[in-house]
Amino acid sequence: MKSLLLSRLVMFLYRGLMLVLYGLARVIGLLYPASGFQERLGFYPKKELDHLNDAPRVWLHAASAGEVNAIQPFCRALRRAVPGVQIIVTTTSNTGKKLVQENESADMVFLAPLDMGACVRRALKAFRPAVYLVAETEFWPNALRLVSESGVPILLINGRISSRSFPSYYRMKSLFKPTLNHFTHCFVQSLGDQDKLIRLGVPPEKITIAGQLKYDLAPPDGMAVQRFKEALSFMHKDIIFTFGSIRTGEDDMLLPIVPQLLKFSPDVRVLLAPRHLKNIQVLQDKLAKIGVASTLRSRMQQETVPERVVLLDTMGELAVSYAFARAAFVGGTLVPIGGHNLMEPALAAVPVCFGPYVSNVMEAAHMLLQSGGGFQVKSASELAETFQKFMDADFAKQAGKKAHESVISMKGATDKTVQGVLKWWKQDS
Repeated sequence: MKSLLLSRLVMFLYRGLMLVLYGLARVIGLLYPASGFQERLGFYPKKELDHLNDAPRVWLHAASAGEVNAIQPFCRALRRAVPGVQIIVTTTSNTGKKLVQENESADMVFLAPLDMGACVRRALKAFRPAVYLVAETEFWPNALRLVSESGVPILLINGRISSRSFPSYYRMKSLFKPTLNHFTHCFVQSLGDQDKLIRLGVPPEKITIAGQLKYDLAPPDGMAVQRFKEALSFMHKDIIFTFGSIRTGEDDMLLPIVPQLLKFSPDVRVLLAPRHLKNIQVLQDKLAKIGVASTLRSRMQQETVPERVVLLDTMGELAVSYAFARAAFVGGTLVPIGGHNLMEPALAAVPVCFGPYVSNVMEAAHMLLQSGGGFQVKSASELAETFQKFMDADFAKQAGKKAHESVISMKGATDKTVQGVLKWWKQDS
């Protein structure tokens, strides 16, 4: 009884806070009538909404680029299973929105409404979904409550809670227990995610372990890889080391080893991709300070003699850049972030290197290490030593083959999730 009263009190306070903030948001909206902020308030362009018809309609919410990439195979599979289905994706970032527009995984995409009653109600009225799908960890109390009260089934797909963020959720259990129980059913990535949801108060019968959707991504198109390689002026003899999803703080460890890699051979080229594009100029400046000249991917066509180090400052090309690498390092693993998608380079049959912080990708890291396709390092200097081993083309090829076998063995989450979604959707429709 005490915990129930506490939950109700916390929800009351949360809703009260959102109500006050909504008043402030409306004032900002009047002073700042940009389309992006209007979408946050739940006002969507009529000319786009007019394209909606009476076909089955899905509202799928994904936070940003990582979640958007992960849901691509799911969206394709759902279209095959439900011909004519209309998929409306909302994201919390402009980066995610732009990526959805580029990969055409949805019929339309908008910025998600703020977690305020009026904003969510307007979104519900505009989208009129038959089912509401939430990707990974987007647990917004007002949104889940209002969608549930509207009678629309709510399904968590590719659900996960990182070990890093779980203590915060647990401390706020009085808020998240009633929030999470608005889900009709939860399809999670692993046994660990299932255990965390149970500890937060979700009944075990409402949870299914379906695996990770991102393992079902298709490898980059061969022609797209070739075009990208030509655009970067890479030659067949070039040995490319790709650093993907570099995080702040990680760059200070990794950039100093770049000159060392370039000394391995005149044929070595290095491609660096920060997790956030806003950090591009910071990376270029830091490279310049250690005497390394670099070229931006967006300026490759303009520079007659591009530098041996290329900074990827474009959206949606990291997977392609992995495809022709001799070996790759995946970021968020040398700093306590928990790691990004280790299986993306593995999908392209590229050896995968990563640091000690892999709490977000534990299963993938274990599979890669077990197969011999993954290489865990404790420091940037150890990474340089590991990369030197890949100067042996045969060794790199064999390691890449093992990495690819790992990702193939982990496929299947998409079909399992789609079938589960259809079951609950039809059951409650």
